[in-house]
Amino acid sequence: MSERYAPRFVVLSGVSMVIVLMAWLGIALRGLEREQHPNALKDSSEAYLRSGQYQLVNWQPCSTEAFEQARARNRLIMIEVGAYWSGRCQRLGREAFSDSGVADLVNREFVAIKLDADAAPKRARYLRQLAQLLGAPDRYPIVAWFTPDGKPIRAVAPDTRAELMRHLEELSQLHRNRPEQILQMADQLERVWNERWARAARPATPDAETVTADFVRAAAQNTLLAQNAPVFNLNHLEALLVLAERGEPQVRETLVAQLYALRQSPYWDEAQKTAHALADGLDAEGKPTGGKRLIEQARLLSLYSRASRLEPELGAIAHELADGLRVHFYRERPAGFIGALPPPKLKIAIAQSPRTPKADTTFYADANAHAIIALADYAEAFGQLDPQAQWARETAPRVLETLRALRTLHGDLFHSSLRQNSDWMPNLALTAHAAIRVHQLQPNPHALQFARQLLLLIWRDYADPTGGFYDIAQSKAWDSFKVTPVRVSVDDTLPADNALLAIAMGEYARASEESLWRARAEQLLQILAGDYNPSEPLTYAGYIHALARLTGQP
Repeated sequence: MSERYAPRFVVLSGVSMVIVLMAWLGIALRGLEREQHPNALKDSSEAYLRSGQYQLVNWQPCSTEAFEQARARNRLIMIEVGAYWSGRCQRLGREAFSDSGVADLVNREFVAIKLDADAAPKRARYLRQLAQLLGAPDRYPIVAWFTPDGKPIRAVAPDTRAELMRHLEELSQLHRNRPEQILQMADQLERVWNERWARAARPATPDAETVTADFVRAAAQNTLLAQNAPVFNLNHLEALLVLAERGEPQVRETLVAQLYALRQSPYWDEAQKTAHALADGLDAEGKPTGGKRLIEQARLLSLYSRASRLEPELGAIAHELADGLRVHFYRERPAGFIGALPPPKLKIAIAQSPRTPKADTTFYADANAHAIIALADYAEAFGQLDPQAQWARETAPRVLETLRALRTLHGDLFHSSLRQNSDWMPNLALTAHAAIRVHQLQPNPHALQFARQLLLLIWRDYADPTGGFYDIAQSKAWDSFKVTPVRVSVDDTLPADNALLAIAMGEYARASEESLWRARAEQLLQILAGDYNPSEPLTYAGYIHALARLTGQP
């Protein structure tokens, strides 16, 4: 009986195979067409934007022209913000933005803009804040939609093509059929954002003992919950380190256990002596999805170097990290470190994004400031007899000079060697701290003067009239899309801005013996204390870090 159906089965199998081959051929031809006719991102200097130039979506960089086009055509604006090192971003670009169904809908109904989160930190933070308000996971990529006149209506962190497509179809139908509901969504989101971020400071007296105990208890509980799915938060580890350095035995045990666990985790690359991006997480198979980030590599080197004084065996890991930093990230001329190494390659070669940059060679101010701090910590931990520690001692002031070359005429810093963005308080605070560490490593009056100039600039231009300091000096507008100053006391990918500044002012007071700056740092701690929410201690690790450092200093 089965023989009667065998020819029919062969025919159906052959037809199915032909259909599959034709589908693959169509995909290949469309990809070939895009390679011959890339979108507007082909001329971008940012690594993440260039990686999207062959996607089928007609991306544009963020510009006034893009917003004018949306207004003239009465189209919703779709902004995707991501990072070169993020495998999640590369996957969504491959599975969604290179898919003809998604691309046709986006190109027909929206004006599409792509942002590099590392190169445009102000706009990236604003979109992250919108996504957090709407309950989205705190990760890249983030996709946000705006009205034709630039008001936000929705922000999500999609993980799949289907999830993204659902939002695209819903919003396009609402815009065509019920535009008044789109405006209501915009007004509601703007109101919620203002209530969350545009608020006056409420100074309070820090209660160091209580907030520290709450944080340590929450960190220990979080470690227990994450044993089966390793999650390592650098903000938490840095706060635990400062507490351990003050002699807290229970904290020391928790910290050392986590540092050993991180070294044994899938994030660690044994061959390259580097760590995959902790912020990007692991895939379903427990493998890292992201590439390697300078800012994380530097912070890990600082952690392991200082922790080696508490647990000498951690010193071997610090040496590995220093070696990986020097070999894979350092560039001699000008002296400095590149931004990131790429995410892991896909198993299927045909699915690779064509002509993806081999590395993000951009020099970022915040990441290089962290690298200077890490080099100083490493050199101090291992002394002048260690050859690699001597390299760190010699390299830190050279990288600081490269950072000094990024100063604008106004006195602040360009965010990167691309010289496209400036006026970003976290850069100033981190660079001031880096300059102080160079001076502490080996007396350097020029470095200390540089730190003082940056701190004075922050004090003059970034002060919140109600207390504390803003992340930017004044509103920045890209047509109707505006980024406004906010006072940040809650941790993001870095410790909170005001916590970073409090640490820098405290370190400057110690290095210069100018007591005024210690008083200012303590005043800033009062602002952080007023913003503190005891129900979420882990999101205030930066505040705990600053409080522990300042209360532990003479």
